[in-house]
Amino acid sequence: MNLVKTAIESKFDTLIEWLNNQKSSIQPIIYSSVDIRESAFKIASIDTNLFPAGFNNLSRHNAPLIQDALSNFISNQCPNASSVLLFCEDHTRNTFYLEHVHQLIRLIENTGLTVIAGSFFNEHPQVCESSGFLDLQTAGGHALKLYCLNYILNNQKKFNFDFCLLNNDLSDGKFEALTQLNTPIIPNPNCGWHSRKKSVHIQALNDVTNAMVSECNLPIDPWKLSSLFKSVNSVNINEAEDREQLADAASDLFKQIKQKYNEHGITDEPYAVLKSDNGTYGMGIIKITSPDDIRLLNRKNRNKLFKGKSAIPINHLIIQEGIPSNKIIDDCASEEVLYQVNGSTIGGFYRMHKEKTNKDILNAKGMQFKAFPSDFHHQLTSTTSHHLPSGVSKVSLVIAQLANLSAQKEPEYA
Repeated sequence: MNLVKTAIESKFDTLIEWLNNQKSSIQPIIYSSVDIRESAFKIASIDTNLFPAGFNNLSRHNAPLIQDALSNFISNQCPNASSVLLFCEDHTRNTFYLEHVHQLIRLIENTGLTVIAGSFFNEHPQVCESSGFLDLQTAGGHALKLYCLNYILNNQKKFNFDFCLLNNDLSDGKFEALTQLNTPIIPNPNCGWHSRKKSVHIQALNDVTNAMVSECNLPIDPWKLSSLFKSVNSVNINEAEDREQLADAASDLFKQIKQKYNEHGITDEPYAVLKSDNGTYGMGIIKITSPDDIRLLNRKNRNKLFKGKSAIPINHLIIQEGIPSNKIIDDCASEEVLYQVNGSTIGGFYRMHKEKTNKDILNAKGMQFKAFPSDFHHQLTSTTSHHLPSGVSKVSLVIAQLANLSAQKEPEYA
């Protein structure tokens, strides 16, 4: 791993310049979060979220960078905007998500915009027929008013939005009512998990990584910055025939991983992760150590892979190379989560789990979060003006930027 770090650090300015040039002609993404795993022999992003929750887990010292990045995005994409609808998930009972919404509202308000928060309120239809909003309290004890979309639509004279900022991943694809606002929606609703696929993102990421390594003459195998995967469409995990199809794909993937392990003298036993191709919140995901794990799935694990968020059936699955994490924070297996706003990495935190091993899925019940060091400072590299927020290494920043660029390129793979 030291060789990978040395190679990236020695060419950091060149890599950032290459990444910025690639991004310059593509529509920017307002925000994203990237999960990064670092093992003894590779470092790579394993997931990229375009509707990130968790702004409440970032250090408060990140606020100036976030506000500057938000302001730049809004002034470029929505000039003269003065008000925004922050459209959230229906997590009215999840006080930590509500705290995230509160923090995001504050960050946007500090750019000079007026912010109203809204949601579908699918779980509270009676609210839409009465007051039209709920007064809620966040985990941090802050008051939060959340409006019902139908109430907003039925009382548009009371509301005036210049654009709608989505913080809802629209997993079920039912967002027709949202378009009735007749205002720009950012990100585009088609970025939601009803149509976006992890397999497309990983393919884009692998292609971008290969190009960067080649064009910047980086002396490492691109595999050390990416992950191998197989995708299988139109499957039902409860059907033995479909599980056999998945096991065959897993067998091919394990052969590819073992070939790479042999090539680089890695003696670890490989593993993989079987997950929904358009899943979220760590749902629809299990670890496997061999193809037989798929053939012999018990009912509990089949249920995990049968329905995802909002009980939506899972029909498309991917098998992704597992990356052990050698990050130990507070005696817990950990991974980094880096946040981007308007394409700039603005900080991050550790996702930790005291009951999991370095090969387990850490986005699971019982996880904890720890913000990167809060002694805020940033450095400017010699040939770029890219910030290095406190706690973010040059290597992790490059990995996060690769993921962000790949998310921008996903429409090219449609």
